[in-house]
Amino acid sequence: MIMKTKILLMMVVIFFAFSCEKEDHTYIKPLKEISACGYDDPLNQLDWLNLKIHNGKDPSNTNFIENIWIKEYEGEDVIIIDFGLTSSMYSTFDCSGNSINIDNQDFFDSLNEDELIYKYVIES
Repeated sequence: MIMKTKILLMMVVIFFAFSCEKEDHTYIKPLKEISACGYDDPLNQLDWLNLKIHNGKDPSNTNFIENIWIKEYEGEDVIIIDFGLTSSMYSTFDCSGNSINIDNQDFFDSLNEDELIYKYVIES
């Protein structure tokens, strides 16, 4: 009887250990909910953007990302990345991750908190 109880208890523990959700280390919490590029959570659903952010989290890295905005330009969603101190210009991408050129300073000057979806924060 004691042996059956121990086996049953072990099975229950093993079941719960494997059924618990694993923490997703690739998830990035957006500053606000925004739908863009056909997704409800573009920071996490656009694989290329998620990878770029994870690769750019180190301020000593030349690919360091300080801010990301998503804004419409000429009817299309555009991702604007500010690489902080490593660059004096913004990099712009279409929803597929292709680099695009936007030669319109008014567009960049109009970026605001409403379109800001990611901001680097020092993790403590």
